[in-house]
Amino acid sequence: MLRRGLMGLSLLLTLGLARAEEAASPIKVIGFYTHAGLYAEFEEPFWTREVPVLSEGRLRPGIVPLDRAGISESELLSFLRLGVVQAATVPLALAAGDDPELSIVDLPGLNPDLLALRRSLAQWRHHLAAVLEERYDIHLLGLLVPTTQVVFCREAFARLRDVAGRRVRVGSVSQGELIEALGGTALIMPLPHVAAAMRDRAIDCAVTGPMPGNRVGLAEVATHVSRLPLSWFVSAMAVNGAVWRGLPEAVRQALQAGAARLERQVIDSAEAGIEDGFACDAGLPRCAGGRRARMIVVDERWDEAERRRLLREVLLPGWVARCGADCARVWNQVAAASQGLWLEP
Repeated sequence: MLRRGLMGLSLLLTLGLARAEEAASPIKVIGFYTHAGLYAEFEEPFWTREVPVLSEGRLRPGIVPLDRAGISESELLSFLRLGVVQAATVPLALAAGDDPELSIVDLPGLNPDLLALRRSLAQWRHHLAAVLEERYDIHLLGLLVPTTQVVFCREAFARLRDVAGRRVRVGSVSQGELIEALGGTALIMPLPHVAAAMRDRAIDCAVTGPMPGNRVGLAEVATHVSRLPLSWFVSAMAVNGAVWRGLPEAVRQALQAGAARLERQVIDSAEAGIEDGFACDAGLPRCAGGRRARMIVVDERWDEAERRRLLREVLLPGWVARCGADCARVWNQVAAASQGLWLEP
C-alpha cells in the first residue's frame, strides 16, 4: 500500500514538473554588443536570472549578443515584429534605416551631456513606445544608454572641427551628416573592422564609445580621443507584442518594473563606465575594464552656439528629410518649446 502510494506521489510530481516545463515558454533574446559591457554586466543577468522569476516561470529566455547572433541591426525590428526573435535590444540610430523617426532621441548634438540626455529620454519615451507598438506590434520595456559616442583619430586634433579633410568612420547616417557638415568624409563600417582600417590608413578617425574603442583595438592605432559626446547610442529594450499580450497583467507589471530598474542601473553606471574608458585610453592606473594605452584625451565640450547652429541648419533638417513632414510636426509637439528650435512642417 505504501509502495503504491509512493508511486502515485512520484507520478504526480513527474506530471507537475512536465506541466511546469510546458508552461515555461523559451524565448530568444538578442542583446547588445559584447564590446560595450552592457551585455555581460546587465542584460545577460537580467534575462537569464531575473526574468524567469519576474514572469513566475512563464518565460525561459536564452540570450546572445548582437555581434554573435548572425543578424544585422537593420533586421532587428522586422525579426521582432515577425516573432523570429521574441525580445531584443535595438540601437535606435541603426534601426533608423527602417524608421528614421526612432532615431530622434539620439540625434547628434541633441544631448550635450548626460543631464540633457535624461531629459530627452523622459520627453520622447511615450512617443517612441507608441511608434513601436502601432507600426511594429512591439512593446517597449526600456531605453538603455550604454555609453557615449566620441571621436578617435590616428593623428593629433584639438577640436571637433579638426575632422575637416579627414575620413571618419561613423555608426549612423545622422553621425555622418554631422561629420560631413564639419568638412570631413563619413564612412559607415562595422566597428570590428575599424582598427584594421585605421591601421591601414583607409580611415583617419572613428566615432565610437571610449571603452568599446579600447576593446576593439582603436587605442593601439589612434593617438587622440575627444571627450565631446556626439551622441549616446540609445537602444530600445523591446519584446514582441504577441508574447507581451500572452502574459498575465501582474506578470507584465512585474517585468515592466524590472526593466525600469535595469534602465536606471544602466544609465546610472554609464558615467563611471565612460570615465573608465577614457582612463584606459590614457593609460591611467585606475583603468579597470580595458587595456592601458597611451592616448591623449582631448578635453573638449560643445560650443553651445555651434551645437544649436548644427541642429538648426543640418541635423534636424536632415532628419526631417529622411523622416517626412509628419516628423517635423512631432518635433514641434514634443520638443520644440524646450529646445527653442521650431521646424517648418
